[in-house]
Amino acid sequence: MNLHAEGLSLSWMVGSLLIWAGLLVWSLRTAPWYKVHNDKEAQHVLLGASMVVFLVWLFGASIGNGLTFHFLFMTTLTLMFGPQFAFIAMSLALVGVTLQSDLGFMAFGLNAILMGVIPIFITWWMARWAYKVLDHNIFVFVFFNAFLSASVGIVMSLGVSALVLYAAEIHSYDILKQSFIPYIPLMATPEGFVNGMLMTAFILFKPEWVSSFSDREYFK
Repeated sequence: MNLHAEGLSLSWMVGSLLIWAGLLVWSLRTAPWYKVHNDKEAQHVLLGASMVVFLVWLFGASIGNGLTFHFLFMTTLTLMFGPQFAFIAMSLALVGVTLQSDLGFMAFGLNAILMGVIPIFITWWMARWAYKVLDHNIFVFVFFNAFLSASVGIVMSLGVSALVLYAAEIHSYDILKQSFIPYIPLMATPEGFVNGMLMTAFILFKPEWVSSFSDREYFK
């Protein structure tokens, strides 16, 4: 969901912006820039993915009371580019969404954390855990790394969003209970399906686009 700056207190906005700025510095300093340096195709794929996220986030399904739902696609970004580039691409997309939807840049940090940081790091943690513990095969990659992590990521993202909306006194518990919370589990399956489908297509036809996947290792 896309939060507007109106209704947010200064402490919420400034605190979240500081967290986003810290993560941006970390991403810029630790990102594997050699993967995109002098590689026009990699650069175009990264920017193209950011544009897709921008378009998906721009057009969400409104359920009233200023509440909207849309796909996140953070699992696809994370598995394709790693957490640093996924965070950078998400931030670029969010700049466009903030401008087009007039969200207000003071809400930028909170939107970045809720819609980007939470699902990105859930996906990355689950992928690393699966690599250490589970078998290295295409079914684990698609169903666990893509489908399940995307489902968990969006449920956690929306769940924390509901807590923020209540704690920041933007919406009452009664409104959230009626118009927001019941839809959270309904988003898990479509988010997981879309991300799983995209990952299946990429690892079959463009495995070089997926940095977390090795066709030699997973296909043996």
